[in-house]
Amino acid sequence: MPQITLTRHQAQSLVSFCEAAKSESFFIAKDHGAYVGFSTGPAPEQQCLYYFAGCDPRTDALFYENAYLAFGGDDFGEHLPLTHLRSALAHSACKQVRITVTESAIHFDALT
Repeated sequence: MPQITLTRHQAQSLVSFCEAAKSESFFIAKDHGAYVGFSTGPAPEQQCLYYFAGCDPRTDALFYENAYLAFGGDDFGEHLPLTHLRSALAHSACKQVRITVTESAIHFDALT
């Protein structure tokens, strides 16, 4: 099952980016790669994206194959409440936030 681990700084950056955009949600997506984040436009400064390992089209030659193996052939986007990240960050001992995707659910874990 695919998972991504964000550092506390990355998770806080994503929360701050969403708040600046007045959004109470972020997304997980698989299209041109597989990632979590938020976007207000196509320019890099309008995006806060974190790619699953091996699924970044900028750095991974096999990003398409890796995303296909991890998530299947269909593209998708799922909006998630920002409260998931805020809850993890509320724990002062939290150093990382792990997001795990299964066939039926998306799980969040605050890691110390």
